[in-house]
Amino acid sequence: MNVEYKLDYEKINKAFGKNYQIFRRKTTYVLPLPTREPDRAKFERGFISVVGGIVRRINEKSINEEKDYNIDDKLDNNVSFINEDSRKLFNQFVQAQLEELYSGQIDSLQQLEQVPLAVSTNEQKGEKDYINFFYDTFIRGDEDYVKGILERMDSSHIVNEILSYIVSNEENSPVKKQHNQLYKTHFEEFRTQFLKDLNLLASSETFFFENIAKLCVHYTSVAISQTVLQTNHMADFNQEEFVPVYYIMYWEKAAKWRASYEQGFKMLREQISDFYAHEHALNILGLNTFTSESNMFYHDLKQFLHEAGPDAEKEFTKSIYNLMKDVYEKEKGIEVTDYEADKTLDDAFFDLFNTVKQTVSSEINSRYPKAFEALITGFFRKNGGPLGTLISLNRDQLLLLVALSVGPNRIELNQLWKELEKHGVWLDYLSKEEVINVLDKLNYMEKKSDSGDAQYVKSIL
Repeated sequence: MNVEYKLDYEKINKAFGKNYQIFRRKTTYVLPLPTREPDRAKFERGFISVVGGIVRRINEKSINEEKDYNIDDKLDNNVSFINEDSRKLFNQFVQAQLEELYSGQIDSLQQLEQVPLAVSTNEQKGEKDYINFFYDTFIRGDEDYVKGILERMDSSHIVNEILSYIVSNEENSPVKKQHNQLYKTHFEEFRTQFLKDLNLLASSETFFFENIAKLCVHYTSVAISQTVLQTNHMADFNQEEFVPVYYIMYWEKAAKWRASYEQGFKMLREQISDFYAHEHALNILGLNTFTSESNMFYHDLKQFLHEAGPDAEKEFTKSIYNLMKDVYEKEKGIEVTDYEADKTLDDAFFDLFNTVKQTVSSEINSRYPKAFEALITGFFRKNGGPLGTLISLNRDQLLLLVALSVGPNRIELNQLWKELEKHGVWLDYLSKEEVINVLDKLNYMEKKSDSGDAQYVKSIL
């Protein structure tokens, strides 16, 4: 049976609908960013509510965690009180504990699993998308390993048992049905780095619960940022090497000439401004006649067709131009680039993206990036005055990344910068000086006695 290497026009026309609407998530999930403002996560509890949902997924429980519990109904039939005053006092104590739980103040795995999602049903959609993105990107396939790490944090006590009893519900019983994978892991080394960091974080229970939300939001923001930057490279998507993104320390003075301006949030905002067109273009390309594999990005398709041979690549290239002619020019009245014999698959990807970009509404182009901006500004924002928003690290975030970069033993200072870059963080020389000053004041710096100039960073753990 001869395989055709074309777009599947029948499937594409069905996905478009009669009015040739923009669509996403038919074959490819790109980013966990909603296009509706009400669905945008506002992070009212910080990122801990997302982490709670991640832990529930790991433990095969429902992502949802109800918040409205009636303490009296839960306890009165099962707990005896000597009088009404003791009952009221106990209920007040439990209510105070629940309020701490709702606000994300947790110190046990039981409590972490019980942190509910946002109150708004719409905002829960945005949080669930982050949960699915994080789970598929960093955990899927390594559930047992992660469970083993979490079990080391499972030190129960009476208050946790009470809270666990109160918030338990039928919906939160184990879920037998496995969730389908939605998102793809693009950066395997970064995923491995996360698992290593998670294990290291668990070396101290206090350190773990103080920092687990910081760790997860950092990995989420870097994974999204690098997916944006690399997808804009189309078939030149580099899964092995990050695009440098420069951070500034939160307390530093910003300047336009510094890398943290041009190669920080400003770059990310520019790179994501028209990114939604990739959501549509990649889903069009995924509806083809030669593979049913999901989440194939430009570089995946190019590799597949390269292995199939030059004729396959040429056939698919031509079918992309035919689609642009038949749909975008004839049906939408958009001027498109004509197919020519010397057109390459890279050309076709580029021309399709630019054609699709003209059909994305200004509303979607506005709302889609704002979900990403909400993530960055919620956790990494520094107000640069006339420079606008800058992506920064506060002292706690810096010390977490330094602790994970250094590990249990000291490392040379020059190696610290390389380890931070593995974590998606680049610093200019002024920010490096600030880091050294902070570490020196906290007595985490030392000089090698026999050389005088070799500097080391001590373990923070």
